[in-house]
Amino acid sequence: MIKTKNKENYRKLKIYSLSEKKFLSIGFIFSFLRTILEIIGPMIIGYIINNVLKSDMDRENFKKIALLLALYFIVFVLSGILLNRSRVYFQISANKIAARVQKDVYDKVSTFPISYFDTLPSGKIASRITNDTNKLKIMFQLLFSDIINAIILIVGLYITLLFTDTIAALMLLILIPLVFIIFRSYLNKTYAYTKDIKIYTADINAKINEYIQNMEIIQVFNRENFIFKKFENINKKIYDLNIKLSKLRSYSGYRAMDIIQFLAIIIVLIYFGIGSITKIYLVSIGSLYMAIDYTTKIFNNMNTIIMRFGDVEDALSSANHIFELLEMKSMDKLEDKKIDLNKDIYFKDIYFSYDGYEDVIKGLSFNVGNGSSIAFVGQTGSGKSTLINLLLNFYSPREGKILIGNTDINKINRDNLRKDMAVVLQDAFLFKASIKENICLGEEFSDKKVIDSLKKVGGKKLIDRGIDSEILENGSNLSQGEKQLISFARAYIRNPKILILDEATSNIDTETENIIQEGINELKKDRTTFIVAHRLSTIKNVDKIIVLSHGKILESGNHDYLMSLNGEYKKMYLKQMKEK
Repeated sequence: MIKTKNKENYRKLKIYSLSEKKFLSIGFIFSFLRTILEIIGPMIIGYIINNVLKSDMDRENFKKIALLLALYFIVFVLSGILLNRSRVYFQISANKIAARVQKDVYDKVSTFPISYFDTLPSGKIASRITNDTNKLKIMFQLLFSDIINAIILIVGLYITLLFTDTIAALMLLILIPLVFIIFRSYLNKTYAYTKDIKIYTADINAKINEYIQNMEIIQVFNRENFIFKKFENINKKIYDLNIKLSKLRSYSGYRAMDIIQFLAIIIVLIYFGIGSITKIYLVSIGSLYMAIDYTTKIFNNMNTIIMRFGDVEDALSSANHIFELLEMKSMDKLEDKKIDLNKDIYFKDIYFSYDGYEDVIKGLSFNVGNGSSIAFVGQTGSGKSTLINLLLNFYSPREGKILIGNTDINKINRDNLRKDMAVVLQDAFLFKASIKENICLGEEFSDKKVIDSLKKVGGKKLIDRGIDSEILENGSNLSQGEKQLISFARAYIRNPKILILDEATSNIDTETENIIQEGINELKKDRTTFIVAHRLSTIKNVDKIIVLSHGKILESGNHDYLMSLNGEYKKMYLKQMKEK
Protein backbone atom coordinates (compact mmCIF):
# COMPACT_ATOMS: atom_id res chain seq x y z
CA MET A 1 0.00 0.00 0.00
CA ILE A 2 2.83 2.40 0.99
CA LYS A 3 4.84 1.47 -2.12
CA THR A 4 1.80 2.08 -4.32
CA LYS A 5 1.27 5.46 -2.66
CA ASN A 6 4.94 6.37 -3.16
CA LYS A 7 4.76 5.39 -6.82
CA GLU A 8 1.71 7.61 -7.23
CA ASN A 9 3.52 10.49 -5.54
CA TYR A 10 6.56 9.97 -7.81
CA ARG A 11 4.19 10.15 -10.78
CA LYS A 12 2.77 13.45 -9.55
CA LEU A 13 6.26 14.85 -8.96
CA LYS A 14 7.16 13.82 -12.50
CA ILE A 15 4.12 15.68 -13.86
CA TYR A 16 5.17 18.82 -11.96
CA SER A 17 8.74 18.41 -13.25
CA LEU A 18 7.65 18.07 -16.87
CA SER A 19 5.76 21.34 -16.55
CA GLU A 20 9.18 23.07 -16.67
CA LYS A 21 10.70 21.15 -19.59
CA LYS A 22 12.28 24.22 -21.17
CA PHE A 23 14.59 25.17 -18.30
CA LEU A 24 15.25 21.51 -17.44
CA SER A 25 16.35 20.81 -21.01
CA ILE A 26 18.75 23.76 -20.97
CA GLY A 27 20.12 22.53 -17.63
CA PHE A 28 20.64 19.03 -19.07
CA ILE A 29 22.50 20.42 -22.10
CA PHE A 30 24.89 22.42 -19.91
CA SER A 31 25.40 19.41 -17.63
CA PHE A 32 26.17 17.14 -20.61
CA LEU A 33 28.68 19.64 -22.05
CA ARG A 34 30.31 19.99 -18.64
CA THR A 35 30.68 16.18 -18.45
CA ILE A 36 32.50 16.15 -21.80
CA LEU A 37 34.96 18.74 -20.46
CA GLU A 38 35.43 16.77 -17.22
CA ILE A 39 36.42 13.78 -19.40
CA ILE A 40 38.75 15.82 -21.64
CA GLY A 41 40.65 17.46 -18.73
CA PRO A 42 42.39 14.31 -17.39
CA MET A 43 43.05 13.18 -20.98
CA ILE A 44 45.15 16.33 -21.53
CA ILE A 45 47.21 15.62 -18.40
CA GLY A 46 47.50 11.95 -19.36
CA TYR A 47 48.73 12.94 -22.83
CA ILE A 48 51.34 15.29 -21.30
CA ILE A 49 52.61 12.52 -18.99
CA ASN A 50 52.75 9.87 -21.71
CA ASN A 51 53.90 11.85 -24.74
CA VAL A 52 55.53 15.14 -23.75
CA LEU A 53 57.33 14.66 -20.44
CA LYS A 54 60.84 13.29 -21.09
CA SER A 55 64.13 13.18 -19.26
CA ASP A 56 65.80 15.20 -22.02
CA MET A 57 63.15 17.87 -22.79
CA ASP A 58 63.97 20.75 -25.12
CA ARG A 59 62.41 24.19 -25.62
CA GLU A 60 59.70 22.81 -27.94
CA ASN A 61 58.65 20.30 -25.30
CA PHE A 62 58.25 23.03 -22.68
CA LYS A 63 56.30 25.14 -25.16
CA LYS A 64 54.00 22.22 -25.91
CA ILE A 65 53.44 21.56 -22.19
CA ALA A 66 52.62 25.24 -21.63
CA LEU A 67 50.05 25.20 -24.47
CA LEU A 68 48.48 21.96 -23.22
CA LEU A 69 48.32 23.29 -19.65
CA ALA A 70 46.71 26.48 -20.96
CA LEU A 71 44.18 24.30 -22.79
CA TYR A 72 43.63 22.31 -19.56
CA PHE A 73 43.07 25.57 -17.69
CA ILE A 74 40.50 26.71 -20.30
CA VAL A 75 38.74 23.33 -20.07
CA PHE A 76 38.75 23.59 -16.25
CA VAL A 77 37.27 27.11 -16.29
CA LEU A 78 34.66 26.26 -18.94
CA SER A 79 33.67 23.16 -16.95
CA GLY A 80 33.05 25.35 -13.89
CA ILE A 81 31.03 27.85 -15.94
CA LEU A 82 28.90 25.09 -17.48
CA LEU A 83 28.34 23.52 -14.05
CA ASN A 84 27.25 26.92 -12.76
CA ARG A 85 24.88 27.48 -15.68
CA SER A 86 23.37 24.01 -15.37
CA ARG A 87 22.74 24.61 -11.67
CA VAL A 88 21.20 28.03 -12.37
CA TYR A 89 18.70 26.56 -14.85
CA PHE A 90 17.97 23.60 -12.60
CA GLN A 91 17.39 26.03 -9.71
CA ILE A 92 15.03 28.10 -11.86
CA SER A 93 13.11 24.92 -12.67
CA ALA A 94 13.04 23.90 -9.00
CA ASN A 95 11.73 27.30 -7.89
CA LYS A 96 9.08 27.38 -10.61
CA ILE A 97 7.90 23.87 -9.72
CA ALA A 98 7.83 24.69 -5.99
CA ALA A 99 5.89 27.91 -6.68
CA ARG A 100 3.37 25.92 -8.72
CA VAL A 101 2.99 23.36 -5.92
CA GLN A 102 2.61 26.11 -3.30
CA LYS A 103 -0.08 27.80 -5.39
CA ASP A 104 -1.93 24.49 -5.82
CA VAL A 105 -1.73 23.83 -2.07
CA TYR A 106 -3.05 27.27 -1.16
CA ASP A 107 -5.80 27.05 -3.81
CA LYS A 108 -6.74 23.63 -2.44
CA VAL A 109 -6.87 24.84 1.17
CA SER A 110 -9.22 27.64 0.14
CA THR A 111 -11.68 25.05 -1.20
CA PHE A 112 -11.87 23.04 2.03
CA PRO A 113 -15.09 23.12 4.03
CA ILE A 114 -14.99 24.97 7.35
CA SER A 115 -15.14 21.59 9.15
CA TYR A 116 -11.57 20.90 7.97
CA PHE A 117 -10.29 23.94 9.88
CA ASP A 118 -12.31 22.90 12.93
CA THR A 119 -10.24 19.73 13.31
CA LEU A 120 -6.73 20.71 12.14
CA PRO A 121 -4.68 23.35 14.02
CA SER A 122 -3.82 26.41 11.93
CA GLY A 123 -0.10 25.93 12.70
CA LYS A 124 -0.13 22.55 10.98
CA ILE A 125 -1.92 23.98 7.95
CA ALA A 126 0.66 26.78 7.75
CA SER A 127 3.46 24.22 8.09
CA ARG A 128 2.17 22.32 5.07
CA ILE A 129 1.81 25.45 2.96
CA THR A 130 5.23 26.90 3.84
CA ASN A 131 7.63 24.36 5.38
CA ASP A 132 6.60 21.35 3.32
CA THR A 133 6.55 23.19 0.00
CA ASN A 134 9.92 24.77 0.85
CA LYS A 135 11.32 21.28 1.52
CA LEU A 136 9.92 20.20 -1.82
CA LYS A 137 11.70 23.12 -3.50
CA ILE A 138 14.97 22.06 -1.85
CA MET A 139 14.36 18.52 -3.09
CA PHE A 140 14.01 19.65 -6.68
CA GLN A 141 17.09 21.85 -6.31
CA LEU A 142 19.12 18.93 -4.97
CA LEU A 143 17.63 16.47 -7.45
CA PHE A 144 18.35 18.63 -10.47
CA SER A 145 21.44 20.64 -9.58
CA ASP A 146 23.39 17.97 -7.64
CA ILE A 147 22.00 14.49 -8.24
CA ILE A 148 21.32 14.72 -11.98
CA ASN A 149 24.63 16.50 -12.56
CA ALA A 150 26.36 13.74 -10.59
CA ILE A 151 24.55 10.93 -12.47
CA ILE A 152 25.39 12.41 -15.89
CA LEU A 153 29.04 12.79 -14.85
CA ILE A 154 29.25 9.24 -13.42
CA VAL A 155 27.78 7.72 -16.60
CA GLY A 156 30.08 9.78 -18.84
CA LEU A 157 33.21 8.98 -16.83
CA TYR A 158 32.44 5.27 -16.53
CA ILE A 159 31.74 4.89 -20.27
CA THR A 160 35.07 6.63 -20.96
CA LEU A 161 36.82 4.32 -18.48
CA LEU A 162 35.27 1.32 -20.23
CA PHE A 163 36.88 2.43 -23.50
CA THR A 164 40.27 3.42 -22.04
CA ASP A 165 40.72 0.71 -19.37
CA THR A 166 38.00 -1.88 -19.90
CA ILE A 167 39.22 -4.49 -17.39
CA ALA A 168 39.70 -1.89 -14.62
CA ALA A 169 36.21 -0.55 -15.29
CA LEU A 170 34.71 -4.04 -15.07
CA MET A 171 36.68 -4.80 -11.89
CA LEU A 172 35.12 -1.75 -10.23
CA LEU A 173 31.69 -3.38 -10.63
CA ILE A 174 32.66 -5.66 -7.72
CA LEU A 175 32.03 -2.69 -5.42
CA ILE A 176 28.51 -1.92 -6.68
CA PRO A 177 26.74 -4.33 -4.22
CA LEU A 178 28.53 -2.60 -1.32
CA VAL A 179 27.48 0.81 -2.64
CA PHE A 180 23.89 -0.42 -2.97
CA ILE A 181 23.86 -1.77 0.62
CA ILE A 182 25.14 1.55 1.98
CA PHE A 183 22.64 3.43 -0.20
CA ARG A 184 19.60 1.42 0.95
CA SER A 185 20.61 1.36 4.61
CA TYR A 186 21.26 5.09 4.66
CA LEU A 187 17.99 5.97 2.91
CA ASN A 188 15.84 3.72 5.12
CA LYS A 189 17.25 5.16 8.34
CA THR A 190 17.15 8.72 7.00
CA TYR A 191 13.50 8.33 6.02
CA ALA A 192 12.59 7.02 9.49
CA TYR A 193 14.32 9.92 11.26
CA THR A 194 13.09 12.67 8.94
CA LYS A 195 9.52 11.39 9.05
CA ASP A 196 9.50 11.71 12.86
CA ILE A 197 11.21 15.11 12.69
CA LYS A 198 8.50 16.32 10.30
CA ILE A 199 5.71 15.16 12.60
CA TYR A 200 7.26 16.84 15.65
CA THR A 201 8.04 20.01 13.67
CA ALA A 202 4.39 20.30 12.60
CA ASP A 203 3.38 19.78 16.25
CA ILE A 204 5.75 22.45 17.50
CA ASN A 205 4.54 24.92 14.84
CA ALA A 206 0.96 24.30 15.92
CA LYS A 207 1.92 24.73 19.60
CA ILE A 208 3.85 27.96 18.96
CA ASN A 209 0.88 29.37 17.02
CA GLU A 210 -1.48 28.39 19.85
CA TYR A 211 0.80 29.79 22.58
CA ILE A 212 1.32 33.14 20.85
CA GLN A 213 -2.41 33.59 20.30
CA ASN A 214 -3.12 32.82 23.94
CA MET A 215 -0.09 34.43 25.62
CA GLU A 216 -2.33 36.71 27.70
CA ILE A 217 -4.07 33.71 29.29
CA ILE A 218 -0.75 31.92 29.85
CA GLN A 219 0.72 34.92 31.65
CA VAL A 220 -2.41 35.72 33.67
CA PHE A 221 -2.43 32.20 35.13
CA ASN A 222 1.40 32.07 35.49
CA ARG A 223 1.63 28.98 33.29
CA GLU A 224 4.82 30.02 31.46
CA ASN A 225 6.88 27.18 33.00
CA PHE A 226 4.19 24.61 32.30
CA ILE A 227 3.98 25.70 28.65
CA PHE A 228 7.78 25.86 28.39
CA LYS A 229 8.09 22.25 29.58
CA LYS A 230 5.56 21.09 26.97
CA PHE A 231 7.44 23.01 24.29
CA GLU A 232 10.84 21.75 25.52
CA ASN A 233 9.61 18.15 25.48
CA ILE A 234 8.83 18.30 21.75
CA ASN A 235 11.94 20.39 21.05
CA LYS A 236 14.14 17.77 22.80
CA LYS A 237 12.70 15.02 20.60
CA ILE A 238 13.50 17.03 17.46
CA TYR A 239 17.03 17.71 18.80
CA ASP A 240 17.68 14.01 19.56
CA LEU A 241 16.47 12.94 16.12
CA ASN A 242 18.64 15.55 14.40
CA ILE A 243 21.70 14.33 16.37
CA LYS A 244 20.98 10.76 15.25
CA LEU A 245 20.60 11.99 11.68
CA SER A 246 23.92 13.86 11.86
CA LYS A 247 25.70 10.74 13.16
CA LEU A 248 24.13 8.66 10.42
CA ARG A 249 25.35 11.09 7.77
CA SER A 250 28.82 11.19 9.28
CA TYR A 251 29.42 7.46 9.70
CA SER A 252 27.04 5.68 7.32
CA GLY A 253 27.49 8.21 4.53
CA TYR A 254 30.84 9.92 4.29
CA ARG A 255 33.06 7.39 6.11
CA ALA A 256 31.53 4.31 4.47
CA MET A 257 31.89 5.80 0.98
CA ASP A 258 35.46 6.91 1.76
CA ILE A 259 36.30 3.26 2.41
CA ILE A 260 34.61 2.20 -0.85
CA GLN A 261 36.57 4.87 -2.74
CA PHE A 262 39.78 3.66 -1.12
CA LEU A 263 39.00 0.09 -2.27
CA ALA A 264 38.23 1.36 -5.78
CA ILE A 265 41.66 3.03 -6.06
CA ILE A 266 43.32 -0.18 -4.78
CA ILE A 267 41.51 -2.12 -7.54
CA VAL A 268 42.80 0.35 -10.16
CA LEU A 269 46.34 0.12 -8.77
CA ILE A 270 46.18 -3.71 -8.76
CA TYR A 271 45.04 -3.67 -12.39
CA PHE A 272 47.90 -1.38 -13.43
CA GLY A 273 50.39 -3.22 -11.20
CA ILE A 274 49.58 -6.59 -12.81
CA GLY A 275 49.83 -5.05 -16.28
CA SER A 276 53.15 -3.44 -15.46
CA ILE A 277 54.66 -6.65 -14.01
CA THR A 278 53.30 -9.23 -16.48
CA LYS A 279 53.28 -7.05 -19.61
CA ILE A 280 50.05 -8.90 -20.57
CA TYR A 281 48.42 -5.59 -21.44
CA LEU A 282 49.85 -2.16 -22.07
CA VAL A 283 49.77 0.33 -19.21
CA SER A 284 51.23 3.79 -18.81
CA ILE A 285 51.59 6.40 -16.09
CA GLY A 286 49.30 8.77 -18.01
CA SER A 287 46.54 6.18 -18.29
CA LEU A 288 47.02 5.36 -14.58
CA TYR A 289 46.51 9.05 -13.77
CA MET A 290 43.36 9.17 -15.94
CA ALA A 291 41.95 5.99 -14.38
CA ILE A 292 42.53 7.21 -10.81
CA ASP A 293 41.10 10.64 -11.65
CA TYR A 294 37.98 9.14 -13.24
CA THR A 295 37.55 6.61 -10.43
CA THR A 296 37.90 9.27 -7.73
CA LYS A 297 35.34 11.49 -9.45
CA ILE A 298 32.94 8.58 -9.98
CA PHE A 299 32.92 7.60 -6.30
CA ASN A 300 32.93 11.22 -5.09
CA ASN A 301 29.79 11.77 -7.12
CA MET A 302 28.31 8.50 -5.86
CA ASN A 303 28.87 9.85 -2.37
CA THR A 304 27.13 13.09 -3.38
CA ILE A 305 24.15 11.13 -4.69
CA ILE A 306 23.84 9.06 -1.52
CA MET A 307 24.07 12.07 0.76
CA ARG A 308 21.70 14.14 -1.37
CA PHE A 309 19.22 11.29 -1.59
CA GLY A 310 19.04 11.44 2.20
CA ASP A 311 17.86 15.05 1.88
CA VAL A 312 15.54 14.00 -0.96
CA GLU A 313 13.99 11.35 1.32
CA ASP A 314 13.39 14.10 3.86
CA ALA A 315 11.66 16.18 1.19
CA LEU A 316 9.68 13.19 -0.08
CA SER A 317 7.99 12.90 3.31
CA SER A 318 7.00 16.55 2.83
CA ALA A 319 5.74 15.66 -0.65
CA ASN A 320 3.62 12.92 0.93
CA HIS A 321 2.12 15.51 3.30
CA ILE A 322 1.43 17.87 0.40
CA PHE A 323 -0.19 15.22 -1.80
CA GLU A 324 -2.27 13.95 1.13
CA LEU A 325 -3.59 17.49 1.45
CA LEU A 326 -4.15 17.85 -2.30
CA GLU A 327 -6.10 14.57 -2.32
CA MET A 328 -8.45 15.69 0.44
CA LYS A 329 -12.04 16.30 -0.52
CA SER A 330 -12.88 19.87 -1.48
CA MET A 331 -16.28 21.44 -1.27
CA ASP A 332 -18.44 20.40 -4.20
CA LYS A 333 -18.37 22.81 -7.12
CA LEU A 334 -21.86 24.19 -7.36
CA GLU A 335 -23.83 25.68 -10.20
CA ASP A 336 -22.52 29.10 -11.18
CA LYS A 337 -25.79 30.93 -11.54
CA LYS A 338 -27.04 34.12 -9.92
CA ILE A 339 -29.41 34.07 -6.99
CA ASP A 340 -31.83 36.84 -6.03
CA LEU A 341 -31.49 37.48 -2.29
CA ASN A 342 -34.51 39.81 -2.34
CA LYS A 343 -36.76 36.84 -1.63
CA ASP A 344 -38.28 35.16 1.40
CA ILE A 345 -36.01 32.62 3.12
CA TYR A 346 -37.29 29.19 4.19
CA PHE A 347 -35.71 26.76 6.64
CA LYS A 348 -37.48 23.47 5.97
CA ASP A 349 -37.18 20.59 8.47
CA ILE A 350 -33.45 21.14 9.10
CA TYR A 351 -31.32 18.50 10.85
CA PHE A 352 -27.60 19.02 11.35
CA SER A 353 -24.74 17.34 13.19
CA TYR A 354 -21.09 18.41 13.46
CA ASP A 355 -19.75 14.95 14.29
CA GLY A 356 -22.17 12.83 12.28
CA TYR A 357 -23.66 11.31 15.43
CA GLU A 358 -25.46 13.84 17.60
CA ASP A 359 -27.75 16.40 15.99
CA VAL A 360 -27.40 19.98 17.23
CA ILE A 361 -30.29 21.15 15.01
CA LYS A 362 -33.37 18.94 15.19
CA GLY A 363 -36.14 19.42 12.66
CA LEU A 364 -36.26 23.24 12.57
CA SER A 365 -38.70 24.92 10.20
CA PHE A 366 -39.43 28.63 9.90
CA ASN A 367 -39.44 31.37 7.30
CA VAL A 368 -38.05 34.91 7.15
CA GLY A 369 -39.83 37.49 5.02
CA ASN A 370 -37.78 39.58 2.61
CA GLY A 371 -36.66 42.81 4.28
CA SER A 372 -37.72 41.62 7.75
CA SER A 373 -35.56 40.95 10.78
CA ILE A 374 -35.28 37.79 12.87
CA ALA A 375 -33.38 37.09 16.07
CA PHE A 376 -32.28 33.79 17.66
CA VAL A 377 -31.94 33.55 21.43
CA GLY A 378 -31.24 30.69 23.78
CA GLN A 379 -28.63 29.13 26.04
CA THR A 380 -25.12 28.27 24.86
CA GLY A 381 -25.20 25.27 22.54
CA SER A 382 -28.83 25.73 21.54
CA GLY A 383 -27.89 26.04 17.84
CA LYS A 384 -28.06 29.80 17.25
CA SER A 385 -24.70 30.27 15.47
CA THR A 386 -25.08 26.91 13.73
CA LEU A 387 -28.16 28.23 11.89
CA ILE A 388 -26.07 31.19 10.68
CA ASN A 389 -23.31 28.83 9.48
CA LEU A 390 -25.91 26.83 7.58
CA LEU A 391 -27.33 29.99 5.98
CA LEU A 392 -23.81 30.99 4.86
CA ASN A 393 -23.38 27.43 3.49
CA PHE A 394 -20.29 26.78 5.59
CA TYR A 395 -22.01 23.50 6.43
CA SER A 396 -24.82 21.56 4.76
CA PRO A 397 -27.86 20.18 6.59
CA ARG A 398 -27.94 16.44 7.15
CA GLU A 399 -31.60 16.60 6.22
CA GLY A 400 -33.88 19.38 5.03
CA LYS A 401 -33.34 22.44 2.84
CA ILE A 402 -32.70 26.15 3.11
CA LEU A 403 -34.42 28.01 0.28
CA ILE A 404 -34.12 31.61 -0.85
CA GLY A 405 -37.24 32.03 -2.94
CA ASN A 406 -37.44 28.66 -4.71
CA THR A 407 -33.66 28.12 -4.83
CA ASP A 408 -31.87 25.60 -2.60
CA ILE A 409 -28.73 27.40 -1.38
CA ASN A 410 -26.78 24.10 -1.32
CA LYS A 411 -27.07 24.01 -5.10
CA ILE A 412 -25.75 27.53 -5.72
CA ASN A 413 -22.15 28.70 -6.09
CA ARG A 414 -21.06 29.92 -2.62
CA ASP A 415 -19.40 33.07 -3.97
CA ASN A 416 -22.64 34.12 -5.64
CA LEU A 417 -24.58 33.32 -2.48
CA ARG A 418 -22.33 35.35 -0.17
CA LYS A 419 -21.69 38.24 -2.55
CA ASP A 420 -24.61 40.29 -1.18
CA MET A 421 -24.33 39.08 2.41
CA ALA A 422 -22.43 40.80 5.21
CA VAL A 423 -21.51 39.33 8.57
CA VAL A 424 -20.55 40.93 11.87
CA LEU A 425 -19.22 38.39 14.36
CA GLN A 426 -18.86 38.45 18.12
CA ASP A 427 -15.05 38.55 17.85
CA ALA A 428 -14.05 41.18 15.32
CA PHE A 429 -11.02 39.92 13.41
CA LEU A 430 -8.80 42.65 12.02
CA PHE A 431 -5.76 42.34 9.77
CA LYS A 432 -2.45 44.09 10.34
CA ALA A 433 -3.26 46.92 7.95
CA SER A 434 -4.87 50.37 7.94
CA ILE A 435 -8.44 51.05 9.12
CA LYS A 436 -9.42 51.66 5.50
CA GLU A 437 -7.90 48.38 4.29
CA ASN A 438 -9.70 46.48 7.04
CA ILE A 439 -13.01 47.98 5.94
CA CYS A 440 -12.46 47.58 2.20
CA LEU A 441 -10.80 44.12 2.31
CA GLY A 442 -9.28 44.61 -1.12
CA GLU A 443 -12.34 46.16 -2.79
CA GLU A 444 -12.17 49.61 -4.35
CA PHE A 445 -14.09 51.98 -2.07
CA SER A 446 -13.34 55.70 -1.99
CA ASP A 447 -12.14 57.45 1.17
CA LYS A 448 -15.48 59.28 1.27
CA LYS A 449 -17.42 55.99 1.33
CA VAL A 450 -15.17 54.61 4.07
CA ILE A 451 -15.65 57.75 6.19
CA ASP A 452 -19.43 57.76 5.54
CA SER A 453 -19.69 54.11 6.62
CA LEU A 454 -17.83 54.87 9.86
CA LYS A 455 -20.09 57.88 10.50
CA LYS A 456 -23.23 55.79 10.00
CA VAL A 457 -22.16 53.21 12.60
CA GLY A 458 -20.90 55.78 15.12
CA GLY A 459 -17.17 55.53 14.45
CA LYS A 460 -16.33 59.25 14.84
CA LYS A 461 -13.27 58.51 17.02
CA LEU A 462 -11.87 56.24 14.32
CA ILE A 463 -12.35 58.97 11.72
CA ASP A 464 -10.50 61.41 14.00
CA ARG A 465 -7.69 58.84 14.34
CA GLY A 466 -7.44 58.71 10.52
CA ILE A 467 -8.61 55.96 8.18
CA ASP A 468 -5.01 55.38 7.01
CA SER A 469 -3.71 54.79 10.53
CA GLU A 470 -2.18 51.34 11.02
CA ILE A 471 -3.89 48.63 13.04
CA LEU A 472 -1.61 46.15 14.81
CA GLU A 473 -2.12 42.41 14.52
CA ASN A 474 -5.70 41.46 15.44
CA GLY A 475 -6.37 45.08 16.44
CA SER A 476 -4.31 44.98 19.64
CA ASN A 477 -4.00 48.81 19.62
CA LEU A 478 -7.82 49.27 19.55
CA SER A 479 -10.52 48.75 22.15
CA GLN A 480 -13.04 45.94 21.67
CA GLY A 481 -15.68 48.54 20.82
CA GLU A 482 -13.48 50.22 18.20
CA LYS A 483 -12.76 46.87 16.59
CA GLN A 484 -16.45 46.10 16.42
CA LEU A 485 -17.21 49.51 14.90
CA ILE A 486 -14.81 48.66 12.07
CA SER A 487 -16.67 45.37 11.59
CA PHE A 488 -19.97 47.22 11.35
CA ALA A 489 -18.49 49.73 8.87
CA ARG A 490 -17.13 46.76 6.87
CA ALA A 491 -20.70 45.44 6.61
CA TYR A 492 -22.38 48.81 6.01
CA ILE A 493 -20.14 49.89 3.12
CA ARG A 494 -21.14 46.81 1.10
CA ASN A 495 -24.87 47.62 1.27
CA PRO A 496 -25.78 43.91 1.69
CA LYS A 497 -29.17 42.42 0.94
CA ILE A 498 -28.81 40.02 3.87
CA LEU A 499 -27.17 41.19 7.10
CA ILE A 500 -26.01 38.71 9.73
CA LEU A 501 -25.13 39.85 13.27
CA ASP A 502 -23.73 36.97 15.31
CA GLU A 503 -23.70 38.24 18.94
CA ALA A 504 -22.12 41.38 17.50
CA THR A 505 -22.61 43.50 20.64
CA SER A 506 -21.95 40.94 23.38
CA ASN A 507 -18.28 41.88 23.91
CA ILE A 508 -18.66 45.65 24.12
CA ASP A 509 -19.54 48.12 26.83
CA THR A 510 -23.02 49.64 27.22
CA GLU A 511 -21.96 53.09 25.97
CA THR A 512 -20.49 51.67 22.76
CA GLU A 513 -23.49 49.37 22.41
CA ASN A 514 -25.81 52.38 22.44
CA ILE A 515 -23.72 54.00 19.69
CA ILE A 516 -23.66 50.79 17.68
CA GLN A 517 -27.37 50.18 18.17
CA GLU A 518 -28.05 53.27 16.08
CA GLY A 519 -25.78 51.80 13.44
CA ILE A 520 -27.62 48.47 13.63
CA ASN A 521 -30.95 50.22 13.11
CA GLU A 522 -29.44 52.01 10.11
CA LEU A 523 -28.02 48.76 8.75
CA LYS A 524 -31.32 46.88 9.15
CA LYS A 525 -33.28 49.24 6.91
CA ASP A 526 -34.62 47.62 3.72
CA ARG A 527 -32.68 44.37 4.12
CA THR A 528 -33.24 40.94 5.62
CA THR A 529 -31.46 40.75 8.96
CA PHE A 530 -30.47 37.73 11.04
CA ILE A 531 -29.41 38.44 14.62
CA VAL A 532 -27.92 36.04 17.14
CA ALA A 533 -28.56 37.87 20.38
CA HIS A 534 -27.11 37.64 23.85
CA ARG A 535 -28.47 40.95 25.14
CA LEU A 536 -32.22 40.75 24.67
CA SER A 537 -32.60 44.52 25.03
CA THR A 538 -31.04 44.89 21.57
CA ILE A 539 -33.72 42.86 19.78
CA LYS A 540 -36.95 44.36 21.12
CA ASN A 541 -37.73 45.87 17.72
CA VAL A 542 -37.08 42.88 15.46
CA ASP A 543 -39.99 41.37 13.55
CA LYS A 544 -39.56 37.83 14.83
CA ILE A 545 -37.70 36.25 17.74
CA ILE A 546 -37.07 32.50 17.87
CA VAL A 547 -36.20 30.97 21.25
CA LEU A 548 -34.05 27.86 20.82
CA SER A 549 -33.25 25.05 23.22
CA HIS A 550 -31.08 22.04 22.31
CA GLY A 551 -31.65 22.57 18.60
CA LYS A 552 -35.44 22.92 18.80
CA ILE A 553 -37.80 25.90 18.73
CA LEU A 554 -39.43 26.61 22.10
CA GLU A 555 -41.16 29.88 21.27
CA SER A 556 -41.56 32.18 18.29
CA GLY A 557 -42.96 35.68 17.82
CA ASN A 558 -42.14 39.35 18.35
CA HIS A 559 -41.05 40.80 21.71
CA ASP A 560 -44.52 41.81 22.88
CA TYR A 561 -46.07 38.47 21.96
CA LEU A 562 -43.33 36.45 23.68
CA MET A 563 -43.60 38.57 26.82
CA SER A 564 -47.35 37.85 26.87
CA LEU A 565 -46.69 34.10 26.84
CA ASN A 566 -44.99 34.19 30.22
CA GLY A 567 -42.59 31.55 28.89
CA GLU A 568 -38.84 31.05 28.56
CA TYR A 569 -38.21 34.32 26.70
CA LYS A 570 -39.88 36.39 29.41
CA LYS A 571 -37.81 34.63 32.10
CA MET A 572 -34.59 35.38 30.19
CA TYR A 573 -35.56 38.99 29.54
CA LEU A 574 -36.60 39.79 33.13
CA LYS A 575 -33.46 38.12 34.47
CA GLN A 576 -31.26 40.31 32.24
CA MET A 577 -33.16 43.45 33.20
CA LYS A 578 -32.73 42.58 36.88
CA GLU A 579 -28.98 41.98 36.43
CA LYS A 580 -28.62 45.43 34.84
